[in-house]
Amino acid sequence: MLVDFNTLPEDSRIWIYQANRSFTEDEIKEISSKLDVFIENWTAHGSDLESGYKIVYKRFIVIALNQN
Repeated sequence: MLVDFNTLPEDSRIWIYQANRSFTEDEIKEISSKLDVFIENWTAHGSDLESGYKIVYKRFIVIALNQN
């Protein structure tokens, strides 16, 4: 289940992916679209996972997962 990144608890699990250059605006739109679909369908053992993402400085993709 996709939720606003800023509403996730501070103890959420975090993954950070770094690009070797800044993303273009078109790339950010495409990445966001694909992440929306991925996170909406992300499950574990048939249960929805509360997670969100943000793109920082047009270079980092940060994904957070509420493990509670």
